[in-house]
Amino acid sequence: MGTIRIEADGTSDMSRVYRWLTNHRGQAVPLDTDKTLTLGVPISGARAVIIAAVLNNGVGGVVRALANLTGPPIRFVFDIRSRAGLDANEVRAIGTETLDAISRQIAEDDFVSQVA
Repeated sequence: MGTIRIEADGTSDMSRVYRWLTNHRGQAVPLDTDKTLTLGVPISGARAVIIAAVLNNGVGGVVRALANLTGPPIRFVFDIRSRAGLDANEVRAIGTETLDAISRQIAEDDFVSQVA
């Protein structure tokens, strides 16, 4: 199977996304009770952050956070590939769930940092 592209709107701005990705680089981040996401080292540019991401179920790829020219929120893109023999619909569902979980965790982290 080739690469599948999943796109989703994020809820945070680029600086918060970059900070969260940097704080979790090289770590296995729990997404739910049975899924973890291992992140590489983020590479940042003028309006984008790119990071390698691998799930514990054999699905992985590259996550990009793209800044919107008019301001927050950012746009997530996950170019995802499966080595686990999953069909395309399953991979799309996993990718969508992963982006939702990342966005939610960044938003929750924002909330905690603003309260603390």
